[in-house]
Amino acid sequence: MLFTTLALSALATSTLAFPFNKIEKRTADRNSNKPQASLPLCGPDTVTCRCPPNSFYQTSSSYAFWPVASSEITRLTSNFLDTAWFGTSPESTEGNGTVVGAKRHLRAELPGGKNVELIVEELTELKFYPNGGYWMKFQMGDAPFWYEKQRRGDWGLLAGSWDIVDVREINGMTYMLWDIHVCFMDSYDLGGFHESGMKNLTSILKAQGKMPQDATMIGPITF
Repeated sequence: MLFTTLALSALATSTLAFPFNKIEKRTADRNSNKPQASLPLCGPDTVTCRCPPNSFYQTSSSYAFWPVASSEITRLTSNFLDTAWFGTSPESTEGNGTVVGAKRHLRAELPGGKNVELIVEELTELKFYPNGGYWMKFQMGDAPFWYEKQRRGDWGLLAGSWDIVDVREINGMTYMLWDIHVCFMDSYDLGGFHESGMKNLTSILKAQGKMPQDATMIGPITF
């Protein structure tokens, strides 16, 4: 079991496990973000980029394996407008949850925010794999988003966020990757949010009898 765990973990972080090549993971702090003027503005592509003024680059990748068919994870997570699996529900939606262009309006607590804000996310890519998995991309649909902070006269900025979710079967288990890069004014616990959603999936699968009670998932692991 230990060998299997190590082998799956190594595969998950290899270029073979990613449908995109050589994603460069970068971190920066607010005071050191002085990118070259020639770099492109950050967007959906995972390339070296520069964030707009008053924001800095953050990125996180979380992954996990479950001893279930990929169709089970797909069933719970591939409908963009159904977000109960990560602990919330949209206040309103637009479009079809499996068709590009769908939008969800979610309430979110933002760093230091005075109020719980309504954020819009838009589905930009979705394809289903023959074996039951899928590949999804989505992004903020209302960036740049300024919000009032608790300190009077202070404002926060969400300048953009871009997510990738990849679900596929590997060596008889189902692998899920959730990758994100953002341009925010303040630090945000991206990995903690994604890991929470993955743990919720384990609880849901067991409650539905789709995963044995004594079974465990590998992960979630964030890097």
